[in-house]
Amino acid sequence: MADKRSPSPATEKHEDARPASRPRLDDETDPAPPAQASEAAGEADTAAEAMEMTEDVAEEGKKGDEPEEELREKGVKPEELKTIREAYEDGSLEGYTDAEDIVYPHKAELNDKVIIWRGDITKLAVDCIVNAANKSLLGGGGVDGAIHSAAGHTLYDECKKLNGAETGETKLTGGHRLPAKHIAHTVGPIFSRNKREWCEEKLRSCYTSTLGLCVEKGLRSVALSGISTGVYGYPLDAAAQVACDEVRKFLEGEDGDKIDHVIFCVFRQIDVNSYLDNVPAYFPPPPGFKKTVKGDAGAEDESKGDGGAKEEAEGAEKPTAGETKDE
Repeated sequence: MADKRSPSPATEKHEDARPASRPRLDDETDPAPPAQASEAAGEADTAAEAMEMTEDVAEEGKKGDEPEEELREKGVKPEELKTIREAYEDGSLEGYTDAEDIVYPHKAELNDKVIIWRGDITKLAVDCIVNAANKSLLGGGGVDGAIHSAAGHTLYDECKKLNGAETGETKLTGGHRLPAKHIAHTVGPIFSRNKREWCEEKLRSCYTSTLGLCVEKGLRSVALSGISTGVYGYPLDAAAQVACDEVRKFLEGEDGDKIDHVIFCVFRQIDVNSYLDNVPAYFPPPPGFKKTVKGDAGAEDESKGDGGAKEEAEGAEKPTAGETKDE
């Protein structure tokens, strides 16, 4: 693997960050979950994270008569977030310096659709958020529990009617008490080194079935959560590579123009690092791109690459890659 400039997160990478290289699924870099791991694992998935993500849920639950329009208005909209094109331009995301590290060529129109955002997925006002669900679809821990808690008991009632889902399958519900209009519940694989190919196939199916369902229902903005990367044990970089690869292929396919925004929504710092390390391989900046130099009165902007930076309103700055607007 050639040397590269590791994409920089908005804050320094923690010591538990993923390696700079991009390990493949068969690399022995992540411990597999115990052999006895089962679907019940989803019920116990990092409850502490779910509590942290939904600490405001109790207060929000008091607003039961709040109209859907107000919920949407209070949510974080895709237009308020920085695309990866803008992140490249301000230096909060960096590309690879060696062509060997780049999986796909640069396409400006795709970089204007993709966003990396660190925050609570239940706060996003998009057409669809993706829930990393278990087979029951009735809630669990981690992001699954956070989404069910924030959406309210009516989501549970709707999910009961769906009769569960199989691994790799996605089913759609309404957004209920969320700013998002819909929730795509997808069941990721429990990772096993003995079933690497099957696990990758099912994880890819989670993304393709979700994006296909969004197009079928006319949903143009979607926020993806990290599928199978909790107690299901899928290696973080390998999972990020699958996500980036499937999103890239879909956006370049015949239905790609039916999706306006794809948000890679991450919550833990280690997940932020993984996407910042891998997104530039699948959605690279233009060849020879150099970021804008700020804070130097004599410095001029270098190559913008995408035909020039879009002008932003004076005084208004969008969040950098991996940040929320008010961080």
